[in-house]
Amino acid sequence: MIEKEKYNQYNIYSFDTRYIYIAKEILERRFSLVKVLKDTKRNYVALIKINQKKYVYKEARNEYQIPQRKFFTLLKKGEAVETLKNINHLIEIGFSEYVRPLVAVNRRKSGMINFSFILMEYIDGTEDRKQVRRVIDKMKEIHEKGYYHGDFNPSNFIFSKDNKLHILDTQGKKMIFGNYRAHYDMLTMIWDSFPNLDYPIEKNIFYFLAVFIKSIKKLAFIKKIKKYKKSLRENGWKI
Repeated sequence: MIEKEKYNQYNIYSFDTRYIYIAKEILERRFSLVKVLKDTKRNYVALIKINQKKYVYKEARNEYQIPQRKFFTLLKKGEAVETLKNINHLIEIGFSEYVRPLVAVNRRKSGMINFSFILMEYIDGTEDRKQVRRVIDKMKEIHEKGYYHGDFNPSNFIFSKDNKLHILDTQGKKMIFGNYRAHYDMLTMIWDSFPNLDYPIEKNIFYFLAVFIKSIKKLAFIKKIKKYKKSLRENGWKI
């Protein structure tokens, strides 16, 4: 059962009370920064150390900086809390490959989230594109249970020294529109990284819909719009 504790103006959530203490240490800035892995208007990711143990700290900044997304947090538990719940559930039902989220924290003002982070376990591993078939087979198992990745690319699947597969950077959401998301996952992996691979799942109406949406996103003018939006964000626009 998930535990919730109020700490000053913050809400702390975890399935293990040990990590509520760790979250408090982070909020009080009692940790050492090992390395910043990403620092953009949309996301911040860092490797940190507390009591000689490493963790991955993540802020999904776009959730509380983009006005329309921030508004909808009135009705939602927030990305960090949902990820904490979803991934722990997937681990419980047998998918031990997921990197475990340990604790989620958010803060609200006028009912809307204005800050949040999630703390993940740290795995020392590397990408191995030679094992793409293993990655795809595991993702097929996950799809068959009704869940999808959302950013299915090689960098989000790493192998530790014991050759164990670990899954990163996903909210572990459940599919709600047929298996459209399963096809979109597979198209992302194959079209963007392994164009010579055979398509691994049976094609249906959701496959053709995913092809249509994916193809539109690859159009030159759509790419220009996305690039322009990115430049606006870098200049402080909240879009």
